[in-house]
Formats: sequence, C-alpha cells, structure tokens
Amino acid sequence: MKTNKIFNTIITLMIFIASGCGNQSATEQETEEQSGDRIEISIAQFEGDSMKIGELSIQKFEDEVICNGNITAPTNGIAQISTPISGIVESISCSMGDYVQKGKTLCMISSNELMIIQQEYTETSARLKQLKTEYERSKSLYDEKIGAEKDFIATESEYKVMLSKYQSLKLRLQLFKLNISKIEAGELYSLFPVFSPINGYITSQNMVLGQFIEQQKNLVEIVDVNQLQLQLSVFEKEIGKLKTGQNILFKTMGETAAMHTAMLISISKTIDPVSKTILCLAKITDKKGMNLVNRSFIEARITVNQKDANALPSEAILKSGKDYFIYIVEKSDKQTYFLRKQKIEIGKTSNGFTEITGDTDFTKVLIKGVYNLPV
Repeated sequence: MKTNKIFNTIITLMIFIASGCGNQSATEQETEEQSGDRIEISIAQFEGDSMKIGELSIQKFEDEVICNGNITAPTNGIAQISTPISGIVESISCSMGDYVQKGKTLCMISSNELMIIQQEYTETSARLKQLKTEYERSKSLYDEKIGAEKDFIATESEYKVMLSKYQSLKLRLQLFKLNISKIEAGELYSLFPVFSPINGYITSQNMVLGQFIEQQKNLVEIVDVNQLQLQLSVFEKEIGKLKTGQNILFKTMGETAAMHTAMLISISKTIDPVSKTILCLAKITDKKGMNLVNRSFIEARITVNQKDANALPSEAILKSGKDYFIYIVEKSDKQTYFLRKQKIEIGKTSNGFTEITGDTDFTKVLIKGVYNLPV
C-alpha cells in the first residue's frame, strides 16, 4: 500500500511538471510570434537596398465601367459608292488605301443606258420647245376669246406632260455630273465619272478594268478617319452609372501600355436581348499618335465616379494569402530602423497608388524596398 502511494505521488508530480513546461512553451511561442512582426534593419542595409520611408497621401480614385467595343465611322463619315445605272469600267483612278478628297474622280464608266437617256433627253428638249410655242399661242388666243377652250386644254396638257418628262430626264442626267447644256446642244457623252462624296481613305474596292457593273453594286468604300468614333457595348447592370460627358480611356488590340481618351456622347435606349448589352457612342478626344482603323476592336474603361482617399504607393504593400501588410517605422536611432508589420485593408488601385480603407492610425511607412523583407 505504501509503495502504491509513493508511485501515485511521483506520477502526479510528473504531470504537474509537464503541464508547467507546456504552458511555458506556449508562452514562449506566443512571444516569438509577436516578435516575428518586428524587424530591425541596419542603416547600412536600409541604404544598400535603396529603401525609402513615406507617409499616407490623398489620391484620386475612380469607379470605372469596363467594356469592349469597336472603332466605327458615323453615317456621314463613311461612303459606299455605286452607280445609278449599269455599265463597264473603262478606267480606274484610285487604289486601296489611297486618300481621296471630296469630288475626286474614282473611275469612268461607259454605258449604253447613258446614251439612251441622253438621246431621249435631247428629243424631249426639242419637242418641249415646239409644244411651248404652241401652248403660248393657244393661250393667247384663248385669253382673247378667239380660240376654243378644248383646243387650249389639249395643248396645255400635252405641254405639261412633256415638261414633266423633260425635268425627269434632266434630273437623271444630273446624277452623272455631266454638262446638261452640252447634251441639250447635241454633244453626247459616252462615259460618265464616279466621284468621291467625302474626304477619306479607300478601305474597299470591288472593281477591275473591263468589268460589267450592275446598278447599285458597291464599287468603293471610303472612310473619313477624322470622324471615327467608339461604339461600346455596356452590360445592362452598368447602365445606371452612365451619363453623357463621362471620360473614357481605351486602347486597341496589340497596344500594351498606350491609352487614348474619349468622351461619352450617346447612350442607346434599347438593350440587345441576346448579349444583354446597350450600345453607347463616344467621341475620340485625343487622336495624337493613333493609327485609326475602322472596325478595330478596343478595350475601354468609362470613368463614372471620382473620390479622394488615403493611399500608399502600391509597392509599399505586401500580400500574404488573402491578407495585405505594410511595415511601419516604430522608431529609429543612428544605427537601426525598428519596423513593425501591420495588417491593413485596401480598396481601389490607380496610377501606382492603393487606397487604404481600414485603420490609418500610422505615420511613417516603408514605401520602397519592402519586397526585400519577409512576408
């Protein structure tokens, strides 16, 4: 019995000692973890790693709507040119990619239909002169109560019908930009020119010499690059944030860092049922250094809101897992900087700065050389 009591006492003492050691290890471990948030950096290391100390600053941050779209021409900035009648291409005065001015001859077309219209016009013109004389004579007799009313009405009707036909043919010939007076005098044209209606670059050409051209066939497309604009597709959920006059940053495919500016000028009132997007138009405000190409794909960011907020340079912030940290300078002496790692909450990032949304009760922060320290 006495032996058992001694044995139990020894076991109890061992458990007590083990428990005490365990608590001590936990305390030591906690102390080590706390001390792990603090780092001492010598002045020599600080300068050798080009470290820098800074403070919070007020920066502008923007809420943006991200969208895609295309560079496109407005209705008066693009021309698709055809002919009013069929014919054969006799000469071509332009090539793909050429810059042409409004009124420049693009090609010459020969057409039997043109000859028929001119012939009919000259015959109608001659007949109209004859009928006009008869009409004026008949009207004079009728006004003097000499001529019969039915004769005057018949002459007047025939004259007005011929005048209408004459005007119709004249308008058709004016479409070809030909000299009507010469045609009326009997000088007929075998060819007619096709002119450029706008200034711009030729982006499409669908004709060759000797080709028979059907009426209304698209021969040439011309785009005025000075009128190119953005057509953006914005998702339905973002519509409420948009209003005309908002600034836009955009870049084309293949551009890495270059950003160009535009301004929102139009917001559609119809949502595409398939893509669930709304179309918006934007005017390009800075074309300097841009090689504008119609129908180019673009990526854009519409600035919908701006605010001022406390911020630090983005390079001052370390990420560990889902958390973000900075190193605060607690104190320093002639030989050492004493740093403490502190968890922070961040918001938006813009122009090399990151918004600090949580606790900002600190002053001096290591803003450069942070990545030389442990996370």
